[in-house]
Amino acid sequence: MEGNESLIVIPIGGLSAGRHSFDFDVDGSFFKAFGNRDIKDASVKVNVEVLKESLYLGVVCAMKGVLVVECDRCLDDLPIDVDITRNLTVKFTAVDGEPEDDEVLVLDKGESELDLDQFVYDHLCLSVPIKKVHPEGQCNAQMMAKLRELSGEDQEDKETTNPFSGLKDLLDKKN
Repeated sequence: MEGNESLIVIPIGGLSAGRHSFDFDVDGSFFKAFGNRDIKDASVKVNVEVLKESLYLGVVCAMKGVLVVECDRCLDDLPIDVDITRNLTVKFTAVDGEPEDDEVLVLDKGESELDLDQFVYDHLCLSVPIKKVHPEGQCNAQMMAKLRELSGEDQEDKETTNPFSGLKDLLDKKN
């Protein structure tokens, strides 16, 4: 993140053993803080359920809402619904020879906060499809008309669309 202000921080230092719930709101400024220009705006509710045990934390992070990106076809805003639930295990000691896992985070025993900004950011960004387009017929009509005009689709005639029409002309010249 460009700034040092974290949005999704769980105060784990003073948590008692048991289940705890935290709610956060993510908007467009969250993505701007990461320098992300692809996600123009957002309205996502993040619910973090934490199960604190003596040697680990079990974290369930549920993200539900809307991300706004630019349509690849018409360049208008395209809302994308997100509904994601991801699990994370936070351990306070690393065991030698333990395999690395993306769903396990190791913290110092003295850590007092769990910063989930990067975790939430990564999973929300991964939920954006590679091809970001409106459903057929829902793109900006003016932009689609301009695209058809520039691509020559409006001026189609059968002779130019036939790949063999040029061969006919060559045969006529030869005779």
